[in-house]
Amino acid sequence: GSMVLLTGCSTGIAAQVGDTKISQAEVQSKVAEILAERRKFDTSQMQLSVNEELNRSELRFLLISAIFEKIAKQAGITVTKAMKDARTASIYNQVGGPANLPQALVSAQIAPSDFPTYVQSVLISEDLVAKLKATGLDQTAANKMVQQMVLKTTKDEGIKINPQYGAWDPANADLVTIDSAGAAVKQLVK
Repeated sequence: GSMVLLTGCSTGIAAQVGDTKISQAEVQSKVAEILAERRKFDTSQMQLSVNEELNRSELRFLLISAIFEKIAKQAGITVTKAMKDARTASIYNQVGGPANLPQALVSAQIAPSDFPTYVQSVLISEDLVAKLKATGLDQTAANKMVQQMVLKTTKDEGIKINPQYGAWDPANADLVTIDSAGAAVKQLVK
């Protein structure tokens, strides 16, 4: 079964997609950053992940970003500095200025140092959707197609997840708790 593969992950690796490795140290440092930022704001009204769920959400972010970079290479998409600057400016507008970005990132559970990666992933994903819509697909179909690309990339490149972070759900291109994969099965059996 797939569990055997996972134990083959060398220590210190949280996940690997193709030749791209994401270290546990990277996940931990981003999570520490997120938690440090949280302490600066009133988060009582925010729906925030904690503990394992926060680790998983960070790893999911880093994984999807790495996958999008691979898709961009295959699709010949280049994200320029000008594109990043324009998108960053529009995000500043949405949140009411650069001063409000830190709080917006806290509520989105994005580490400040992940923000440039976030912007890049958004631009890649939008570019993909735009290219697909140009072929006549509507927004929903285009989004589905991007999801399919994510799935195909992880199948082609191979994906390994350290079991302490959960398991990859290939049907939904998502990182889930090992339990929730089992729970989904139990639901069906009922």
